[in-house]
Amino acid sequence: MSNRNFGQAGEFDSACKIAGDSTGTGYVRRLMAVLVLCLAVGLLGCVSAVAALEIHFLDVGQGDAAVVLCDGKVMMIDGGKPESSQFIYSYLTGTLGLSRIDVMILSHPHSDHAGGLSAALSACRTERILTPMYYYDDPAFLRFRDLAAERNLFFEMPLAGTKRMFGAAEISFLAPYKLYGDTNDSSIVMRLDYGRTSFLFTGDAEIPEEVEILERCPELLRADVLKVGHHGSSTSSGEAFLEAVRPEIALMGVGAGNTYGHPALDVLQRFREKETQVYRTDLHGTVVLFSDGNTISVRTERTPENQESVYTLSWGGYLGEVPEEHPAADYYVGNVKSRRFHLPECEGAVKMSEKNRTRFETREEAIQAGYQPCGGCKP
Repeated sequence: MSNRNFGQAGEFDSACKIAGDSTGTGYVRRLMAVLVLCLAVGLLGCVSAVAALEIHFLDVGQGDAAVVLCDGKVMMIDGGKPESSQFIYSYLTGTLGLSRIDVMILSHPHSDHAGGLSAALSACRTERILTPMYYYDDPAFLRFRDLAAERNLFFEMPLAGTKRMFGAAEISFLAPYKLYGDTNDSSIVMRLDYGRTSFLFTGDAEIPEEVEILERCPELLRADVLKVGHHGSSTSSGEAFLEAVRPEIALMGVGAGNTYGHPALDVLQRFREKETQVYRTDLHGTVVLFSDGNTISVRTERTPENQESVYTLSWGGYLGEVPEEHPAADYYVGNVKSRRFHLPECEGAVKMSEKNRTRFETREEAIQAGYQPCGGCKP
């Protein structure tokens, strides 16, 4: 497959044609219906109050997937796990009535972000694909790459510091500046500004990538809405980063009963202290945000019976059975600096310095100690 860098300026593509099938029927029909209604009653001024930006943060369990609709354009950011494929397909074509995606962004190639994007490619004619890596040895990513190649789609790498218009919204790419050894820290981090409202999408960026963004462009971090990094892991959402962002709303893609301990209680406490309203897919289901450029409103699929659970319920105590993709090992190697644990044969464990090395006899022992599994060897 051919690859190219994502350039410096311009639109994601040409302006959408309302009369064609450029974005799919459902979203355009809704916008047209509002315009017709306003004309019919002679109140053209009411158009400014219409929420022309929608962000659908989908409940794909332990993964991330979002669909952004703006002024007739469509962007998809990540697609959840492979088992989310049927839901992704039906949500795009049925719930939203889409037949086209203008730009698809894979924040990084882990399967809980790439898995459902093949279904999205099957559901909708896609114009562009952005991703920080051209190769990653994971079946879900390789399926997605091969399907894109069949459709003659390039993989484009967005350059940190560049901007693009997306309808009336502006997209700023903040990271990655380089590819880290840890795939999570190579996540695409992007900011979307629509009128006076702002949204920050972080993939699975962890503290090393957060620190680099803080050093390079701290002035671009303040945002109304934060898509929380790495599902609320304690290895993301550092205090300095959250102080710079100061979000009013935080979104977390979390699977109920997950064995990773997401979201971490210390991260939830940080949001509580900052009086940030937290929305979690494990508790709220799919979350939809609406912006008219001045204000943001939220609609959730369901409401938690106990609102306090948003800040107090963590799955860290849930260990359950080890999933099939996490076979038992004789022991596990923890890194006391990164708070991550690895299989003994993992490159991260082999190259680890002795001063940072600790040993766990079981996976459960590592999780109870507050360590997160390596994204590469997936212990």
